Amino acid sequence: MKRTMTLLNNDRTFYHYQLLKKVRFVRAFSTCYLLLAAISLLAAIYMSGVIGIAYVVTSWIVIGWVHYVTGRSVFVIDRYSYKGRWTWRWRMPWIGFLPQEQQFISHRYWSKILWHTTFITFIVIGILSPWLPMGLTLQLVFWHLWLMVPRIFGTLSALAEGKNGLVKLNESDLSVYKA
Repeated sequence: MKRTMTLLNNDRTFYHYQLLKKVRFVRAFSTCYLLLAAISLLAAIYMSGVIGIAYVVTSWIVIGWVHYVTGRSVFVIDRYSYKGRWTWRWRMPWIGFLPQEQQFISHRYWSKILWHTTFITFIVIGILSPWLPMGLTLQLVFWHLWLMVPRIFGTLSALAEGKNGLVKLNESDLSVYKA
């Protein structure tokens, strides 16, 4: 599975990246994953009525905001320029504030942002949970996990290739390259 990819920019600089691992997310995965989201929505409506829909919408807003703030904070602390490199993506399995499709990011930095986002969001939910209704707390936990599982799965699957590679999130896969 060794391929070489050559990128050419306007300065005629050549970059050679060797594909080390490609973690694919097949259409069946996306379909099942969307079905799981629909089941969660129906469960929220069944358990809390119309307020369940409000819980789901609130969860998406809160989780999206915490993910964005956490990622952006890591960028600011590390003095990393994310503008033009990171954006909001809305296609399965990559939903949230993530690198653009054509953008490479170091595996070490990707893992740092991934784990900070995962754990800080759980901490925020834990801090807020005494004051939130149980239904909203469960929705926050579910949607956080729902957004993070594809990222964590892809990262852990590619971990065997080493931590020194470059990560690229394509439309339906996570690829690790050696520079």
